Amino acid sequence: MEMARRRFLIGAAAFGSFMGGRLFAVPIGWKPSGKPNLMFGVISDTHIRTMSTSGRIDSKWSVKYLDKALSYFRDENVDAVVHCGDFAHLGQLEEMQAHADVWKCVFPDNRAPDGHEVVKLFVTGNHEELGAIQGGGEGAFVRRLYPDQNEWRKHVLAIDMAEKWKHVWGEDFSAAWHKQVKGYNFFGMQWGVESKAIADLIDASIDGKRSKGVRGRSVKSRSTQPFFVLRHDYPDLALRRRMAAHPNAVGFFGHLHYSIANWQKIYFSGGMPWIQVPSCHSRGYPGLRDLDPLLSETKIEGAEEAGSIRARQGMVVKVYDDMMVVERLEFSEGGSLGPDWVMPFGKYAPHPLSRERLMKVIGKPEFRNGARLEICNCDDGQVLQRQDTETGKGDKESGMQRSAVRIRIPLADGNPNSRVYAYEVTVSGGGKSQKLVKTVYAAGCNMGVGHEPNGGVTTLEIPGPELPAGRNLTVSVRPKTSLGTAGRQISSRFKA
Repeated sequence: MEMARRRFLIGAAAFGSFMGGRLFAVPIGWKPSGKPNLMFGVISDTHIRTMSTSGRIDSKWSVKYLDKALSYFRDENVDAVVHCGDFAHLGQLEEMQAHADVWKCVFPDNRAPDGHEVVKLFVTGNHEELGAIQGGGEGAFVRRLYPDQNEWRKHVLAIDMAEKWKHVWGEDFSAAWHKQVKGYNFFGMQWGVESKAIADLIDASIDGKRSKGVRGRSVKSRSTQPFFVLRHDYPDLALRRRMAAHPNAVGFFGHLHYSIANWQKIYFSGGMPWIQVPSCHSRGYPGLRDLDPLLSETKIEGAEEAGSIRARQGMVVKVYDDMMVVERLEFSEGGSLGPDWVMPFGKYAPHPLSRERLMKVIGKPEFRNGARLEICNCDDGQVLQRQDTETGKGDKESGMQRSAVRIRIPLADGNPNSRVYAYEVTVSGGGKSQKLVKTVYAAGCNMGVGHEPNGGVTTLEIPGPELPAGRNLTVSVRPKTSLGTAGRQISSRFKA
């Protein structure tokens, strides 16, 4: 077990070796010390699935990475595990049972190796509640698998959920629940539950002075001790308004499947942070390109699209007297996703996890001294047709065959305090107006540090027709973080 843990941490060790320890995204003076009061693992969207023909667990949608995540949490000696929903892709009892079977192997009798209880902090997602009963897609698969209506009802989680949950997990199912772990409060709400239910439960449970809030009763908390709110999807406006009276609340939600290599996955409303929990899906949804405005279309060596390496991610949260630390982890190859997020407790403006504050601590990624670009022409057979913008006549290069250009960018890991997320690539021609700008994901940016493919070399291919005019061109590359901070560029000239 210890050897396996050491293998997992190779990436994190390689990242931290530059400064002899972990890295923290906070100003100097806020690094945690001593043993945390509370430690819990966080995952979401595991999507275990049965085959639609046999009902057995599909090896392509298996429990492999769930096992890896829970085993890592066990080795970290966590006090609890959060799962933010979408356990069962097809909404079936067998898929939920597969989770429980892994849990029982990793935490027999809900116990850690030292004997302390590991608390289950689980909420359902849309796949548990809708997967087997919606009109098409997953629901159609399950109906074909169990054509007999009575048999179908036995396997569908959403039918008699409370009874099936109790059978699988050995605990009662509550639409909205409150649990305490080592003196810290956790509140969870199942998929489809009205926000009022969880907000009322929080108000009734948290020690504080009652006061009237926006659109409903709220509580102004006397304590700065954090408490945690768990749900599957991003909270609706009603809940966000009710939670505005609780500056010491921290929310976790899943559903989106986006990579938390991106620092923009901490959301705010009413001063309360909602941290998006990434997918630990067996198929490894990348969660990078979708809705990410930073990147443009590119071709990446060894991948179908930018950033499509199949990462399976999660978190370990450590709570101290004066701060909370979020470690971001990757479970397929192992390693840390970069500096830990740290949230000091108390009243701050702006909030320690706000974009404004994080912009000051994310740093600037840098290339190593002596780093160079590799550029070569590719025979792609494309023809560039140029026209004079005023006369409309073709210039002397009209009809000239232009090859695509392949640019190999070395990993910008010269500053271990700031991990590169993307590269801004500029190709300049003869005139100032002749310029092409693209942005490309850093290869493996959603993998653990030290586990990037091809040693972290990122390959960008630019078609010939897109290149600026002229034969003598210059390529400049600047490393960027997910918040847009940029390091120094490196450049190279070439003949197109």
